[in-house]
Amino acid sequence: MAMNGFLPAMFAEMGARRRRMRAAFGDRGQALVEFLVLGGLAVGSLGLLVREGMVRAAPWGLALPFVFVIGFLIIDARRQARIERGADQDKSSARYDWVVLLWSFGCALLGVAAFVLAWTAQPRVAQQEDWQPPRSAVDVDISP
Repeated sequence: MAMNGFLPAMFAEMGARRRRMRAAFGDRGQALVEFLVLGGLAVGSLGLLVREGMVRAAPWGLALPFVFVIGFLIIDARRQARIERGADQDKSSARYDWVVLLWSFGCALLGVAAFVLAWTAQPRVAQQEDWQPPRSAVDVDISP
């Protein structure tokens, strides 16, 4: 099934990859893999907004979804270029299935690591010297 253009070929391969994953892992296994990947990315980016100061502790977590998509596009561009050079489509697809799976798990683990680092980081406490109110704020006239 030859598709014209980068995006149609990529989406066709994504559908075929999901079918191959379902055949390899079963329905529940494939759903679990997708849940773990998407959960790791969501926790690593949106989870940083749970508590104040978490973004400061691991700001790279917010960039993970973009890095994931860019990496996925690069991997698929390499796969399509390999097929255009005359490589066997079935062998190339099977090989790149593992590359995509490892890339997905790597990004998900980085997302979980960003959340854990940010959650366990101690928030910065501003150094306060012995604070005293200004003299005009408190009336100190005490008379007998």
